[in-house]
Amino acid sequence: MIAGIIGLILGFIVLLNGFSALRRPLSELVKFDPVGKRMIAQRGEPFTLRMYRVFGASLVLLGLVALYVSVGILMGR
Repeated sequence: MIAGIIGLILGFIVLLNGFSALRRPLSELVKFDPVGKRMIAQRGEPFTLRMYRVFGASLVLLGLVALYVSVGILMGR
């Protein structure tokens, strides 16, 4: 039961983080990220934005899976 509740909370946080990575502009995403700034310098803005979008989509999928598993744990399956 506790594992399901903790999973719900963490899955929801990961889901929100993924959606924020999908919606924010590139300047917001690299504001505090030295790796992102270095990637812009080496590869350019379109590539860096594409990588952040892929990262955001993977976080959304991971959050959905975590929520699905957590609900399954809470329902007793």
